[in-house]
Amino acid sequence: MPTFAPVTGASAWRGAEIAQDTGWIATLTAAEVAELEGALRGVQARGIPTTAITRADVPLPLLAPRLAAWLAEARDGRGFFVLRGLPAARFSEVEREAIFWAIGTHLGSAVSQNSHGEMLGHVFDQGRTYGSANTRGYQTKARLDFHTDRCDLVGLLCQRRAKEGGLSSVVSTMAVHNEILRVRPDLLPILYRGFHYSEREAADNPAGVTPRPIPVFSRQDGVLSCRFIRNPIETGAQRRGISLTEAEREALELMSTLSAREDMRLDMMLEPGDMQFCNNYVTTHARTEFEDWPEPEKRRLMVRLWLTVQPRRPLAPDFGEHDGIPARLAPEAAPLPA
Repeated sequence: MPTFAPVTGASAWRGAEIAQDTGWIATLTAAEVAELEGALRGVQARGIPTTAITRADVPLPLLAPRLAAWLAEARDGRGFFVLRGLPAARFSEVEREAIFWAIGTHLGSAVSQNSHGEMLGHVFDQGRTYGSANTRGYQTKARLDFHTDRCDLVGLLCQRRAKEGGLSSVVSTMAVHNEILRVRPDLLPILYRGFHYSEREAADNPAGVTPRPIPVFSRQDGVLSCRFIRNPIETGAQRRGISLTEAEREALELMSTLSAREDMRLDMMLEPGDMQFCNNYVTTHARTEFEDWPEPEKRRLMVRLWLTVQPRRPLAPDFGEHDGIPARLAPEAAPLPA
């Protein structure tokens, strides 16, 4: 059996250990909020659409150094942070979205989130059924299992909370790796070898399956990274007509079970104006099922941003796509909530 080394350092945290540690919470000061408001009014006066705002349009001399420090924490430290302190009542939802995008320009560069080229994703229940054709989990109110996204850093802005549920959870995949090494090291070779993924965006692949396995865990230049999205792994096996082995199913189930374990995960409720940023290579994120408000104007709404950041993380050649989802279709006309 190959020798696998545990991950040490800040990225291998457990939720039970940091739940009471406020170090992962960044709070805007009154002066920083005022600076963001000034930058917002400036781009509004120039009529710049939100997704056309560049870093040069919003220099943020006061806030930028702190954003750089929080980015370093996400890239090289715990792997995530939550930004609080934006007074939701002071800004409209459109204005909060523009501020979110402006902050994103200081963290990285936005990439497409789907084959329609969507740069700002609106996450809300569209009345669809999870698991049905052409439906992604974020378009429903269903529970979303722990997963990574196809980018360096994923940001989430809370616009409105659900009536009940919709709790956000983050787990360190580095800590999950270490726990697998401790309790079932025999399953690690399977996770390092990886799985074929189903690919709904693979226009050049009629079978809709990645041509080669993508590792769950892989090392490059001594750096461990994770990619884990269980549903397309299982769908990929079905499309190939090759059933997962018992050991492969055990490995996937252990990844899911450890990620959801109470002492491993960190749960939080994002409030309007809160922003969460997660490094997809060292964390996975999830969401609980929710019950929404009957009034359309109150229903749960999150805004999602996928970013590439510099310097890029060293990734194994077989890691898989991580620069967003290439746009190949006309923009999607999804009805936005009120």
